[in-house]
Amino acid sequence: MKISVQQRNVFYALLFLAPNLLGFLVFTFGPIVISLIGSFTTWSLRPSVPLKFIGLQNYSDLFSDPNFYFYFYNTLYLLMGLPISIAGALFLAVFLSQKLELRGPRAAVRLSLGSAVLTAVIVGALFVTGSGSLAVVILALGVITSIGIYFGSIGYRTFYYLPCFTAGAGTILLWMQLYNPNFGLINQVLISFGEFCGWQIDPPGWLTSTKSLLGFLPLPEHFNNGGFGLGAREAMMIMGIWGAVGGNTMVLYLAAISSISPELYEAADIDGASGWQRFCHITFPQLAPTTFFIVVMGIIGGLQGGFEQARMMTNGGPAGTTTTLSYYIYTQGFERLDLGYGAAVSWVLFIIIMVVTMINWRYGNRANTD
Repeated sequence: MKISVQQRNVFYALLFLAPNLLGFLVFTFGPIVISLIGSFTTWSLRPSVPLKFIGLQNYSDLFSDPNFYFYFYNTLYLLMGLPISIAGALFLAVFLSQKLELRGPRAAVRLSLGSAVLTAVIVGALFVTGSGSLAVVILALGVITSIGIYFGSIGYRTFYYLPCFTAGAGTILLWMQLYNPNFGLINQVLISFGEFCGWQIDPPGWLTSTKSLLGFLPLPEHFNNGGFGLGAREAMMIMGIWGAVGGNTMVLYLAAISSISPELYEAADIDGASGWQRFCHITFPQLAPTTFFIVVMGIIGGLQGGFEQARMMTNGGPAGTTTTLSYYIYTQGFERLDLGYGAAVSWVLFIIIMVVTMINWRYGNRANTD
């Protein structure tokens, strides 16, 4: 039988794709199928537990477990930081898309040196008054401002994106030190600021506190609000916002803004539009596809996230307030060794993500195309 050129090309293509396809089948598709089957069994890493088919028992136990709803509540609570992250990244991208370069290098040098001198004076005054922690923060902001003035928008973009090059574990360890309620920089700055203004500030407990901004709500007892205030959930939320505002979300918005036709802004200038009107009627509508993509991916990442922070910073505490569904899957499967139940939780999480994504795609994408 004679083999055609097209058939030969298909054969060679499949031959080159075979290693990748084999890896997908063995390391991705295979475990997915095994986890689905295992969610209907007593699959466990304990030798004393025999493997047998139990049908929907894991799912029945899951929906009757109050901890599942508590951890799902924690996951949704942390998602409240997503709108702030998107708004902050958009504001930063719009700001950094402007031409911030000064006229001539001499003006840049003079203004940069002036900013450095002003920063040095403020920092020196703060050290004299004993506000060392606040002086460190002002010094960091002054250095960024001075270098940004000299290099323009490129300098600011580099500074804001630098944290993305840091390993996740290193960043988490740094934030753990910042949140330390006794000697952490954040509380020290709050105390120094209060003393400088003559106020008495009781700093938050952060990672050791069960308080929350929704602590005033009459929620069930197992939700462990701990009262109104700033607690471990807010600490993780602030860290997530910090990482998102100057990270990949900002880069996506910068790329989208650079693709907007300058003719639209020229026409707006001719019509006498203000900066706010230009943003509302040109910039933001043109960024709708990018915003839709960021929202969808942000919700998916938020529903899946929280594992690294909970594992390293709090071990899910205090009182389970930072345990998300992803960390709950880990604890059930690899600490309690109940892989069947953990697989059931993971498939319920997958269904939740799929439903939310379909709703976003159905209604959000329609609004975007209209």
